[in-house]
Amino acid sequence: MSRYLKITGAVVVVLTILGGVAYRAAPVQDALMRTGVAAMLGSAPETFDGLQIVVCGSASPLGNNPDRAQACLAVVTPEHFFLVDVGARSPMRIAQAQLPMNRLTAVMLTHFHSDHIAGLADVNLASWVAGRQASMQVYGPQGVETVVAGFNQAYRLDRGYRVAHHGEGLLPPSAGPMKAVTFQPGLVWQDDDMTVTSILVDHHPIDPAVGYRFDYRGRSVVISGDTNASDNLFAAAAGADIVFHDALARDSLDIMQNALAKAGRSSFAQIVADVSDYHADTRTLEEAATAAGIEQLVLYHLVPTPMNSLTETMFLRGLSDKTLLAHDLQIFELPPESEEISIR
Repeated sequence: MSRYLKITGAVVVVLTILGGVAYRAAPVQDALMRTGVAAMLGSAPETFDGLQIVVCGSASPLGNNPDRAQACLAVVTPEHFFLVDVGARSPMRIAQAQLPMNRLTAVMLTHFHSDHIAGLADVNLASWVAGRQASMQVYGPQGVETVVAGFNQAYRLDRGYRVAHHGEGLLPPSAGPMKAVTFQPGLVWQDDDMTVTSILVDHHPIDPAVGYRFDYRGRSVVISGDTNASDNLFAAAAGADIVFHDALARDSLDIMQNALAKAGRSSFAQIVADVSDYHADTRTLEEAATAAGIEQLVLYHLVPTPMNSLTETMFLRGLSDKTLLAHDLQIFELPPESEEISIR
């Protein structure tokens, strides 16, 4: 048996060496590359006949977990594709989810903190390159014109370079700059199947800050944006299938603040303390969601961003099993005229 094991081990070593040599050969690399590209191009997700919400960013700026991009949720139907906020790294998640950038309906901004707008330029470029023929519309409360004008100005030269290189047939210049759409709270967007309503929320001193409700073929999802627990939001969310709500884990935050203070990092400790008064303590949300008849509560824009299973568990401390913690690339599917919610 010992001799057999020695021979087997030697064979494995030889095969490993030969495999390594083959892997370095250009024809083998080319063949593997062709196989990989073909698999990637052939793996486009099937269209779901209903309302989908894809988590393209679940993090807040407090904490840096590479598995979590900053705030971004995609709302997708066969006829619509909205992005609610586009924080840092969310364009990467959008690409990984293979979302239909060529038919992006609009970006909806809840407010203008950097972690909700940092990905705007990349999203605009990706949808332009994917074949969008008109300006990307960016909806938001008062102030969105300033944000969009700034991005348009900053990327003006970039757009010119790309049109000069690839041609106006591929990249129509008129579709390059974004277009701001300012609204007052209330009805924001509507067609025969979809209604989008904006809701004032409490993110003082940021004013205005809004959440959104999407209603589609008998199903509904509410996205809070950044806010404390707000009677206004839960009133507008009454009867919704899913509410994605900003959430703060008080126990974790207190530990961070105390540790920073003891370490002499007083300025950062003050920032952590300040954060606590304009995000929703997790323990304030379940009762309000239940009273509003909300089927599923999902926590996102997590403050502080969980770094591992321990901090995820701490985030859910004191909550029931019904409340979920969002993870990047989760997909929530709501078939029309149904009560079913599928999560994958």
